Amino acid sequence: MKTLFRSFIVAALVVALLGGLWIASPTRGEYEAQTASWTVQVFNSITYPPSGAAVCSGAYSGAIAFSWANAPDTISGVSCSGGPADNFAIRFTTSVFFPTGNYTFTASVDDGIVVQIDNSIAVINDWGGGGLHTVNGSISFSSDANHAVTVDFKEVTGAAQINLTWALTGGGGAATTTTGVPWYAEFFNNLDLTGTAVFTTTYPASGLNQNWGQGSPGGSVPVDNFSARFTRSLNVPTDLPKGVYQFYMKADDNFRFYVDSTLLLDKWGDYGASQTHQVEVTLLEGPHTLKLEYREQSVDAFVFLTWTPPNAQNPVLNPDGSGGTTSGTPVPGVTGTPAQTGVIATVTANVLNFRSAPDTTASVITQLKKGQSYPVTGKTSDDKWLQLLVNGQLGWVMAQYVSLSGDLSRVPVVGGGTGTAVPSGPTAVPAPTNVRGKVLGNLIIRNAPSRGGTRIGLMPWGTVVPILGRDQGHAWYNVNYNGLLGWAYAPWIQIVEGTFDSLPYTDGSGMVTAPDPTTGVIVQAYGNMRVRSGPGFQYPKINKVVWGTRVQVLARSTDGRWYKIQYGPLVGWSYATWFRPVQGDVTTVPASDQ
Repeated sequence: MKTLFRSFIVAALVVALLGGLWIASPTRGEYEAQTASWTVQVFNSITYPPSGAAVCSGAYSGAIAFSWANAPDTISGVSCSGGPADNFAIRFTTSVFFPTGNYTFTASVDDGIVVQIDNSIAVINDWGGGGLHTVNGSISFSSDANHAVTVDFKEVTGAAQINLTWALTGGGGAATTTTGVPWYAEFFNNLDLTGTAVFTTTYPASGLNQNWGQGSPGGSVPVDNFSARFTRSLNVPTDLPKGVYQFYMKADDNFRFYVDSTLLLDKWGDYGASQTHQVEVTLLEGPHTLKLEYREQSVDAFVFLTWTPPNAQNPVLNPDGSGGTTSGTPVPGVTGTPAQTGVIATVTANVLNFRSAPDTTASVITQLKKGQSYPVTGKTSDDKWLQLLVNGQLGWVMAQYVSLSGDLSRVPVVGGGTGTAVPSGPTAVPAPTNVRGKVLGNLIIRNAPSRGGTRIGLMPWGTVVPILGRDQGHAWYNVNYNGLLGWAYAPWIQIVEGTFDSLPYTDGSGMVTAPDPTTGVIVQAYGNMRVRSGPGFQYPKINKVVWGTRVQVLARSTDGRWYKIQYGPLVGWSYATWFRPVQGDVTTVPASDQ
């Protein structure tokens, strides 16, 4: 085999013009996935589907965008030698999160290509091919979901070339701040975002609050001396309302923040892990791109980003980082979209049952064959069962019948131990409401609105569930899952029917309700703000004021970071950054820490 002599990436604009893909203003923003975490196999034949033993195989993160004079010696770092110069086939496989909408796939190829979704739908079927040409095909996804993508490529004689892209070209429903096109994250094994990404993943389209501590974000990313790029495309007013936003962010160690390619905050050379930086941005109607570049040099690693005004339906993170999830200490039972954990399971048994639940009595979805490999998205607390993503469907296998690549400790627990019984939920049934929500992760149901509550069940990703109420802190929803009553973490449930404001407080509490103050210095909350007994995060939480609430300022802390507020009978301290003056001058109130 001759050495790989060149590789190329055709810019998305060029491919789009060739395929006629571009529209003036996509409904939910363009979503292209030229870069993904691919498994690759090379075969010494051109039969379809590719069969026999693979000449070579491996995995890489990058694009399917290559040009070879003959068969490759390497494919994005995957070593491959000993095969023929002609009459070979390559299979690329991955799992990709697609938001709801209509997508067009475009391939520039010499010679043949077949693109399948979930191993059953051929979006492009051009195995005959011949010569350099462009083909495309379309598919609609009716819900936000992960789908298996399989790309089979055939080279007969002469030069070999393949470039594949896809784009959201229409459709999709209205989105909230936690739905829509997710954050796309690329990680690099250097400090300057150079070279090919060694790991890619997605995060829900909300704030970013990723805390890796002294560990790796996943894949082959080192624990120190790495960099990352987080990108999210959105539309106003479909994904976020039009208006003036305050963006808040901090990181350990460095970051840069862009909106629409304009650099707004540059902390690339600064250290300030405890300091929150902010910038005001006006988002007008139309498409926008948010980009956060980050690098970790040593010891602890985290990155944080949020904004105001929040959406009361799914509260964004507070400026102190509370109220959200972190990958270092995940909310139990939440994996978001089926997780890209970097762990792959390969079947070692001749035939392995793929079940609907982690129990030998659960129904068999299908049977997996020896040698087949699938991503691991979850596990039981005793590590005896693994949740896999097989052809776009989640299910369970016994861990003893697979071999693993990757760190199992990084896989989230999404089920109890073997044989764990599911206790019944509470017997008191709150009154029905007209509010329903869609579950955005494999989400645990608890018997109380707290992470310390007992696990009583698990709602699969994509479930639409009745919502009966909310808790005082607006962090939990009271749900009815097929007769099982309990509490689930609110930021991972998107309300699809009814309104947040119509939900009663079913945790036995109620928010302080008082008329707006009319005298003194008045400020308005731009977040669901905790009220504490003193001016600091170390003081106990005594209540909360919701977004939009107006309160009177009685004093400000000596460091200027906290306001002592009064709202009806409630008096306490709240973080000043998330309040804006409505009446009077806050500098006129006394400075005190009492």
